[in-house]
Amino acid sequence: MNVVIVYDIKSDKLRTKLAKELFYYGIRTQYSVFEAEVNKKELKQLYALVEKYSLNDDRVAIYEIHQKIQRYGTAEYVEEYALIL
Repeated sequence: MNVVIVYDIKSDKLRTKLAKELFYYGIRTQYSVFEAEVNKKELKQLYALVEKYSLNDDRVAIYEIHQKIQRYGTAEYVEEYALIL
C-alpha cells in the first residue's frame, strides 16, 4: 500500500527525529512530506510512530493511497536529510 506522510511540527528537535525515522519507510518528496510503500505490519508501525510526534499543536497525517502514485516533473526527490537554517 502506498502512503503519504505529512507533518507540521514546531520543535526542530522533534521534527528532525521524525524525519530520520521516516527515511526507514520511504523517500522524502518535500521537507515535510514522505512517500512510502508499506505492508500492513509497517503501516501499523507508522501509525504508532506518528502518535509519538503528534503532541499539542503539532500535526502529523498519514494518507493511505490505494492506487499507484504517478509523479510528474523533473525535480529530484530529497533523499538525504538536510537542515536549512
